[in-house]
Amino acid sequence: MNKFLNFLFSMQMMGVLIILFAFSIGTATFIENDFGTPAARVLVYNAWWFELMLLLLTINLVVNIFRYKLFKREKWSIFLFHAAFIIIFIGSGVTRYFGYEGNMHIREGQSTNQITTMESYIDVQVQANGQFNRKSEKITVSSVKTTDYKDDLEIDNKNVELKLKTFIPNAESTIAQDMNGVPIMEMVAVGSEGMSGMQNFALEYRGQKNIAGNLLAFGGLPNDQTVVFDFTDSLRMISPYPFHEVSMMGGEPIPMQANLWHSISPKKLYDLKGTKFAIKNFFPAAKYKYIQGENKNAPTVLVFHAKSGNEQKEIIVKGASNYVSAPSTANINGIDLSIAYGPKTLELPFSLKLNKFILDRYPGSNSPSSFASEVTLYDNAKGIEKDYRIYMNNILKHEGFRFFQASYDTDEKGTVLSVNHDQWGTLITYFGYFVLMLGMTWSLISPFTRFKNLGRQSRKVKVITVLAVIFASSLFPASAQNQQLPVVPLKQAQDFGKLLVQDNGGRFEPVNTMASEVIRKITKKNKFQGYTAEQVFLSMLVNPQAWQNIAMIKVGSSKLAKEIGISGKHASFKNFLNQQGQYKLSAKVQAAYSKKPSERSAYDKEIINVDERINITYMVFTGEFLKIFPDPNDVMHEWYNPTSEVQLTGDDSLFVKKSVIMLSQAIVQGDFANADNYIAGIKTYQNRFGQSIIPSATKQKTEILYNNINIFKRLFPFYLLIGFFLIIFLVTHIIRPRFPIKWVVRIAMLILAIGFILQTGGLAARWYISGHAPWSNGFETLTFISWGCLLAGFIFARISKLAIAATAMLAGLFLFVAHLSWMNPEVTNLVPVLKSYWLTIHVAIITSSYAFLALATILGIINLCLYNLQNKNSQERISSKILDLTRISEMTMTIGLYFLTIGTFLGGIWANESWGRYWGWDPKETWALVSILVYSFVLHMRFIPGLKSVYAFNIASVWGYSSILMTYFGVNYYLAGMHSYAKGDPVPIPTWVYYSVAILFALSMVAYFNYKKYNAVPEEVEA
Repeated sequence: MNKFLNFLFSMQMMGVLIILFAFSIGTATFIENDFGTPAARVLVYNAWWFELMLLLLTINLVVNIFRYKLFKREKWSIFLFHAAFIIIFIGSGVTRYFGYEGNMHIREGQSTNQITTMESYIDVQVQANGQFNRKSEKITVSSVKTTDYKDDLEIDNKNVELKLKTFIPNAESTIAQDMNGVPIMEMVAVGSEGMSGMQNFALEYRGQKNIAGNLLAFGGLPNDQTVVFDFTDSLRMISPYPFHEVSMMGGEPIPMQANLWHSISPKKLYDLKGTKFAIKNFFPAAKYKYIQGENKNAPTVLVFHAKSGNEQKEIIVKGASNYVSAPSTANINGIDLSIAYGPKTLELPFSLKLNKFILDRYPGSNSPSSFASEVTLYDNAKGIEKDYRIYMNNILKHEGFRFFQASYDTDEKGTVLSVNHDQWGTLITYFGYFVLMLGMTWSLISPFTRFKNLGRQSRKVKVITVLAVIFASSLFPASAQNQQLPVVPLKQAQDFGKLLVQDNGGRFEPVNTMASEVIRKITKKNKFQGYTAEQVFLSMLVNPQAWQNIAMIKVGSSKLAKEIGISGKHASFKNFLNQQGQYKLSAKVQAAYSKKPSERSAYDKEIINVDERINITYMVFTGEFLKIFPDPNDVMHEWYNPTSEVQLTGDDSLFVKKSVIMLSQAIVQGDFANADNYIAGIKTYQNRFGQSIIPSATKQKTEILYNNINIFKRLFPFYLLIGFFLIIFLVTHIIRPRFPIKWVVRIAMLILAIGFILQTGGLAARWYISGHAPWSNGFETLTFISWGCLLAGFIFARISKLAIAATAMLAGLFLFVAHLSWMNPEVTNLVPVLKSYWLTIHVAIITSSYAFLALATILGIINLCLYNLQNKNSQERISSKILDLTRISEMTMTIGLYFLTIGTFLGGIWANESWGRYWGWDPKETWALVSILVYSFVLHMRFIPGLKSVYAFNIASVWGYSSILMTYFGVNYYLAGMHSYAKGDPVPIPTWVYYSVAILFALSMVAYFNYKKYNAVPEEVEA
């Protein structure tokens, strides 16, 4: 028993639990993506073994705090952030078992104090002789796991046994032959006045149906009001009035007399007072059965087996996880039984009234841009009546409840608010976050920690390098222009690009910027067929008819491309219109937007993306994007396009209405001198009426210069080349120490320093232009990570020049990825969810952690290469360099892990401020936690026998970064979740990724065998 307990609370077991925890939650994100959220909760998050694993992890952590005496004064900083995880686990437990979430649906003008829970319940009620008994049990049904449900209810000295036999998600009704069933006819009717199209229905034996004023009955006695069907050896029919048998092949109808039985046959057509009907199928014995269909909005069907005394019954219950269903009832053994499935209805001690639901759309579009609920809170017990406006990042808090905007009704007259109640769980968890941040920060400056010890032990690696910078014109190839496109001259496009325009978010920017953003959004490219964005934008405005036929709108889904009838990845504007000029995607767009963001599939998201591109294209053609004219009478400072109704008089009115038209005509006619005059006139008009609100001339010039220089794209080839050659020559110097590279290293460092300054200037310019920190989307975060990599390299360059070489490579790679076609580098006003001070804090810390962890990865790769270069003569020298680089790697990894942990939990606080919960197992936050667990394991490997070697640490540092790549790229582009605001198009995994993995695997294996060969006494990381 002692041996078992020692192992249970050992560091080996800690490592096993950490890896098992990471593997479990990572797997759950894929389960959720493929099978839905209920499947992930049933199999992982709500499973008993998952709770047991977390409990063991917490107990193990407590035991090891005492085993390693972290409570000693010199270890207080380490004690704090380890104890913080225990506090966070306790807080999450309070949230799990005492907190709850729900939805509140309100229609305009109505009040409610009721919410429906997010969890589903089976509610059972029995009644007999005036007695009642009721039970309710929370349940999650999933197609990937059998749901066990059994219950017994006692009433009036009788017992009812209830068992769930099966359930059918997305259930659709169908008729199936069954010897224990009843006769059923499937019929179809058409053609009568008042009927809208064809009507399909079924008649059970002893059943009736009114079709267009005709009462149809299957079985029973004939009468003067009912058409009766029956069967003996064949189907027959009797009608109180004459009818006809109509041949489907043409010919004269056959008359059928009234009040006489007539044999009838399936597949034949009968005319009954103008209503034509036919029997599609006849089942002598059948039952209605449910099968799983394709309609995701269809209810779930639960089939229960009920038994009481000698009676048994099968009860079918319909329900869903998002609405309260009507119960199914039955009488068994004299007991009235009622079963319902769905969320519970809870009453709050206060109520909300929806005064107005506001949905803002993009101009000229049906696509929503934002929505909000204006409500009044009524709390009679406290005498409170107060108005609130609920929208993203602006939640309503009252009495421990938090309300945030989730969805809305399709008629735009109702709202759906998500509700969270978890006051104590949140407070405990927040306290854990505070202790965590305090402990981690303290551990970086305390003189007694391992981090400081590593800094003291690191020896300066005396290496110098050779730089070979190749200025190849192929790095910046000139694009050949397609002269077949109707494109305006470059000079007029550039002059037009200097005009100011107000975008849909209210931001003033040069047309140069808008053109870049619009053309990139439409085509997913910076240029189109070699022409600049300014040329394409102005050409679409000048000659819209011609450009409507040009395939330029990106379609990222092959399924959608097939549906609209194109073969490539780009479609023309006219491809989305049918022959009647109607929009083909109208119904699909409405269906996609009606779903909650977390419930939208990849296809739904692509529908929304393509719809946005189509709307943008249309707005360019019509000139609606071109808000270039200030209204001198508008106190809100809204600018207008040439087609807007603006109350102006005289020459000003004429100029606004005609200047763009005359400019277009001048360009089409080749009168470029006159075109220049019109552009100058518009500029004068803007300065005259908009001088008080437009950006300064310096900001305008800075933005155009930023767009034209495109500094980040120009820098990445140099970073890659310098980093590549530095690594090659530094490694060469390690093997051949006499190789002289001193001055070349200095030159390389100087060039990298200049690049770093230029990149810093680019980030500063972007911050200056946008007015907010430059890390609000995927492009900005990658450029910031690149900057952070170089900063980390310069910090550790004093210890080893390989650090700066590695970070130069990393900086180049991150900038390269930032400029791939599926990234969006536009400068924008922030979307509602990002309009928060948490953006600056959370994203900056998270992205900085990626840079430091990436440096640890590159240093690990360099060490693997050094292992492969070992021989008998160089073994000692190379081992010394490997140990130095490993110390640097561990220091950078420690910083990276601290930043990642703090940033992730700050993201939880941001989530709580935005949508009312600090943790919801969203794939993004889940994979951030996976990365924390992975790197925690790597840094604790030195306590685990068998994993203490320097080689093991380096191999783990290399492969550990795959969790970061999954967190940043995999979740954003391949998994469904709430972080849609930072996503680009779903993209296939590039083939080079597979080659890279294969090369790294081969490098790791060869390094392992070389390590075993030349390290007879395995070196260990200092504990």
